[in-house]
Amino acid sequence: MPEAMQEFARQLRRNMTEAEKRLWYHLRGRRLNGAKFKRQQEIGRYIVDFVCFGTRLVIELDGGQHLDSEADRIRDAWLRKQGFEVLRFWNNDVLENTSAVLERIDEMTAPSPPPLSRGGRGAEGGATDRNMERVLWRCRRGMLELDIVLGRFVRERYPALDDRQRAVFDELLDLPDTELWDAITGQKEAAHAQQRVLLEWLKEV
Repeated sequence: MPEAMQEFARQLRRNMTEAEKRLWYHLRGRRLNGAKFKRQQEIGRYIVDFVCFGTRLVIELDGGQHLDSEADRIRDAWLRKQGFEVLRFWNNDVLENTSAVLERIDEMTAPSPPPLSRGGRGAEGGATDRNMERVLWRCRRGMLELDIVLGRFVRERYPALDDRQRAVFDELLDLPDTELWDAITGQKEAAHAQQRVLLEWLKEV
């Protein structure tokens, strides 16, 4: 590992953001599911905020400058090709909704659930993986409760959807966060019957 990169990682550990300090308090010392996390760790040409090598899970905390970042999509795709799963949270969610963030990490570090990128490979092979990466990125929302529901749906139901149902799911993802959440919670009417079916499934996860 280049010395300059190692020094940069040390600087990041010495100058953690408030959100990073908050999350590290809960991750350090195997406090969550016995998973051993490291902070500001070098993986390839990247330095990730937190990583558990045992569960192959990377956690990144983002500020507003990361909104719809192409560089982040490229970075996440590379990490997934190395066998890591990537969770991203907004700094505000870590500071204001810590319990929900920890619930999501708990799901990913529990022994039973399989990592997202290792399931759902069909006849299309790599095409299936690329589609899952695209959908998972689109499911990342500013509203953490919505992010959790969509993430669960993708893990549990998305691989079994047919092409039409996946197209309808894309329609739902086109909605702003508040409208999609209202549709899931029944405060907004579905646009058509096929959306109604998927919304019922989303309510069940």
